[in-house]
Formats: sequence, C-alpha cells, structure tokens
Amino acid sequence: MVRLYSDKWIEGYAFSVHTQYSIYVGENEAGFPQFDTKRTPMGKLVYQLKYKQNLSVLPQIISLLKSDSKFVEFIKKDFVILVPATNKNRRFQPVELVADAISHEFGIKVIKEMVEAENHTEIKQVEKAKKIDILKSSYSYQDHPEVSKESNIIIFDDIYDSGSTMNVVADLLQQNGYKNLYAFALTHTRISD
Repeated sequence: MVRLYSDKWIEGYAFSVHTQYSIYVGENEAGFPQFDTKRTPMGKLVYQLKYKQNLSVLPQIISLLKSDSKFVEFIKKDFVILVPATNKNRRFQPVELVADAISHEFGIKVIKEMVEAENHTEIKQVEKAKKIDILKSSYSYQDHPEVSKESNIIIFDDIYDSGSTMNVVADLLQQNGYKNLYAFALTHTRISD
C-alpha cells in the first residue's frame, strides 16, 4: 500500500498507484492526445469501474483488497465516511459501490449522508488552492447520531490525486469534533498537483 500523508488524519493509504506509466504517443485523427498507459492491477479495475461503468470488476476489487494483510488490518475501524460524489450524473457512484462491498466483506459500517456535496463543475484541471475553495463551498456536514466524536473513521475515495477532497472532508469532520480520522483510496495518481 502507498502511504497518504496529511496532518488531517492519523494514518492514510492508497492500495496502489493508479498507473505504472503513461507515455504520450501522438494525436488521433480528431487531434486528441493519445497515450500508451500501463495501469496497476487495481488501477485497471478502478478505471473499468469508474470510466467504463463495468460493474463486473467489483468482486475483483474486493478480492485484491482481501489479499493484502495490511489492508485487512487497516480496515478494522468503526465507520467509513465517503468522499461525496461531485458528478451526480453518473449511472452509479463507484465510491459508494465499493464502500458497500467493503462493508459487506469486512463488516464495517458505511455512513453515506454525513458529508454531502452540491453538484459543481469538474475541478480536475483547477489549481489546488482554487480547488480547495470550490470544495469547501460545496461540501456540507450533517450530524449522524450513530457516529460518536470518539469513533475511528476512515475517509474513503476511489482515486487520490492531490488529496484536496479528502483534506476538505477531514477539515469538515474535525470542525465538528471528530479527531480519530484515517484515509483510504483505492489508487493514487503518480503525479499530483
């Protein structure tokens, strides 16, 4: 697993990097850049689930997670809080599907409605400081009676890039009295902003 560093959580990991390499090979006939990309095993599965909407890879994702003793130990917390989906127009939300499967397999409760996001424009290409401002203004917190302030909480996302979304969720939870925060993503991009 790949360590995710932040002063917002006690410990954080991504299961693996997303790609091993991605090399520019030119442009297609429409003028769009083309790349030769080699993804890690988890990277391939996340790509299939998130961008190709291939639900059949979900059992393989869980199988990879189960095969890693460090993950199996790490997941032993009280709750998983989802990083909210910013694109609510997807046919399904990959983070929610994987979290539900993790909950079923490992017996950890997923809390979906504690942090919510308004739909906003895509922010992948936005500089980090502006991205954080957009996220802070679009995220909201709702108290959940089942989750005590002392609970051990994993903040979960599918892909960790700059860490902006996880850090904003952690800030929001800390502002509301939660201290025992952890972070987990399925993959980590090789190059962050």
